[in-house]
Amino acid sequence: MKRIYNIIYIVALACLMVVACGKEETLMPNNRIETHEVVVGSNCTATCSSTVEIGENYLTDRGVCWSTNPKPTINDNHVSNGKKVGTLTSELNNLTGNTTYYVRAYATNQIGTHYGNELTFSTPITLPVLTTQNVTSITANSARCGGNITSYGWSKVTACGVCWSTSPNPTIEDNKTTDGTGTGSFTSNIAGLAENTTYYVRAYATNQKGTAYGEEKSFTTLLSINGYDWVDLGLPSGLKWATCNVGATSPEDYGNYYAWGETTTKTSYDQSNSLTYGQQMKDISGNATYDAARANWGGTWRMPTEAEMKELNNNCTWTWTTQNGVNGMIVTGPNGNRIFLPAAGYCGGSSRTGVGEYGNFWSSSPYESGAYRLGFDSGDHDVNWYSRNLGCTVRPVSE
Repeated sequence: MKRIYNIIYIVALACLMVVACGKEETLMPNNRIETHEVVVGSNCTATCSSTVEIGENYLTDRGVCWSTNPKPTINDNHVSNGKKVGTLTSELNNLTGNTTYYVRAYATNQIGTHYGNELTFSTPITLPVLTTQNVTSITANSARCGGNITSYGWSKVTACGVCWSTSPNPTIEDNKTTDGTGTGSFTSNIAGLAENTTYYVRAYATNQKGTAYGEEKSFTTLLSINGYDWVDLGLPSGLKWATCNVGATSPEDYGNYYAWGETTTKTSYDQSNSLTYGQQMKDISGNATYDAARANWGGTWRMPTEAEMKELNNNCTWTWTTQNGVNGMIVTGPNGNRIFLPAAGYCGGSSRTGVGEYGNFWSSSPYESGAYRLGFDSGDHDVNWYSRNLGCTVRPVSE
C-alpha cells in the first residue's frame, strides 16, 4: 500500500511541474508578493520596495524585475534580494531618461517563479547638476578653474567646461572652454585675459535638456612688469613680489637654481667654481652682473634685500600646503593677497637636496663669506645665511 501512495505522490508532483512550466505560478493561501512604490532617483536609477511572505525554507530567490514592456519577468532586467522574506528595497540601475517602465516583484521557490502586482513609472530628462571650482593659478592673462558634475540629468552630457565674461552671469554665448563629456570633475585653463581685470566665471554642462551652470566665481587678473606677474601683499614698504621664481613658468614650478651672485645655472655647485665665494661683496640688488633676477627678467625686477625678506617673513601668514601636487608655503599678506613659494630644496655639488621638504631663496645681501637667504620647512620659516656656492632659487621683487 505504501508503494502505491508513493507512486501517486510522484505523479501528482509531476503534474504540478507540468502546469508550472506552462504559466506563471500562483501562490498558496496566506503567501503574498506585493510590489510597492517606485521612487525615481538621479543618474539613471530608481528604487522599488516589495514584500514577500513565503516560507523561508522554500524560498530560493526574490527581487524585482522590470522592462519597457508589460508583465516583465526574470528574463528581463532584474535584481535579486536573496532569500530574505519581508519588505525590502531594490535598486534599479541603467535606466534611460524619458521612458516608461513596468516593474513587478518576484519570488522563486521549488515549484517556480511567482510575480506580484505590476506598477509603471516614467523617467524624466532634467538639466545636469554641477558646481564651479575655485579659480587658481591667476596670472596677468590666464587662470585655472573647472567644475564637478554630480548628476547628468538622465541624459548624456555632451559638452562641459567653463564660461567667463567681464559681466556677471556668463553663458556659453560668451568665452568658454570645452573640456570633455560625462560626469565627474574637470579642469579648465582660461587664457587670453586682460591685465588687472575682474572676470566672472561659471562651470557649465550640456545634455539633451539644455545647459546648466554652476555657481558664479569672480577673480581679478594680475599686473605684470616686463611680462612677469606680481602681487601686492600690502606690506609696509609697498614692495611687489613676483608670482614665480626666475626660470619658472608657474607658481609651482621650481625654476632655476643659482649660486649667490651668479646669473646662470650650472651642473655642479661647489666652492671651487663659485664666482663670489670668499670675496668681499656689497649688496647686489639690481646689479645685472650679479643679480639673477635683473639679469634674466630685466626691467625693474631685482633680488630682494635681507631687510625686504625679513619684512615678508615677519608681516605675513605662512601656511604649509600642497598646491597642484607641489609642497610649499602659501604666504598671505596683510591685505589678504598671497603668493606660493615651492619647496625646491637646494643644489649642493651635482645633486639636489630637500626637494619637497624645504625651500631656500636667495636675498641680495651678503654675510661674511655667505649670503642671507629666506628658508622654510613644514614647521618654520626664517631669514638666515647660507654658503654662497650652494644653488638656491630666486623670487624677484620690484617697486
